[in-house]
Amino acid sequence: MKIAYFGTDFFSISTLKHIVNHPSISHLDIITRLPKPSGRGLKSIKESPLATFAKSNDLNLLYAESKQDFEKLKHQYDLAVAVSFGQLIPALFLDTLKYPGLNVHPSLLPKYSGDILLQETHPIQQNETLLSLSESLANKGGEMLSYCLSNGLFDPSSPNYKTLKPQYPYSYAAKIKPAEREISWSSPSDYVIRQFNTLGPLYTFKPALKKDGSTVHKRIVLDNIVKSNRILSVSDEILPNGTFILGDNDQLDIKCHDSFASVGTIKTEGIGSESPTKFVNSLSKKFGNTENIFISI
Repeated sequence: MKIAYFGTDFFSISTLKHIVNHPSISHLDIITRLPKPSGRGLKSIKESPLATFAKSNDLNLLYAESKQDFEKLKHQYDLAVAVSFGQLIPALFLDTLKYPGLNVHPSLLPKYSGDILLQETHPIQQNETLLSLSESLANKGGEMLSYCLSNGLFDPSSPNYKTLKPQYPYSYAAKIKPAEREISWSSPSDYVIRQFNTLGPLYTFKPALKKDGSTVHKRIVLDNIVKSNRILSVSDEILPNGTFILGDNDQLDIKCHDSFASVGTIKTEGIGSESPTKFVNSLSKKFGNTENIFISI
């Protein structure tokens, strides 16, 4: 069976690994988006992660983005598999396939979805991060895709072919806004940690004194946020939320509503990333004579 595998990112790579040597595949082409300008001044060209993986593993690599690109792909494949490709694959190509196309989707299906051949729920662990969840879902999707190929679930004429009804009604997931990365220190520490695990580096603000005596708020990006080992003492309880203390093992402990969260890397607006020790030791230079506290604005 000749397969066109469409994808772009690391999710696509992890899923692909489960079928790259599948016995049902006689020919496999990896098809990804065109390289994009990137970097300062957009002077460099950046390949998609899937393109880099395909080249390093001597896999057949093609590019498709325009209508003309898909025209050239017509009548060459039995089946198309789309895994995080990033754009719609046109009907002018899909209509030339022997079998309907397959899509591996890591979340609840979007409104305009095809028939469901396989689906599974996946537990989200308490300490799950976006990276770990994406990797586990990609591997699960790869296993299900391999099973689908092995058992002919993609073939409407197969006795194994069946479609499933959605378990949940269609819903709208709003786009994540940059403001959702701001930390509210009145939240429980578990919420702040889950916010980091989901969204990645978060930001807050630190008051700073200017030479004329006025106050500005510098943006601070916090990374590597985990649960702190610091026990909330009686004296700690009266500290304002957002108060930070240099803790053990070069960690910055920050008071939340109920306990402390611990931060491993700090990046101040206009300055590069710093360790907590370096950040604390240069506080007066960067912010003047101000309190050791982060705030939300």
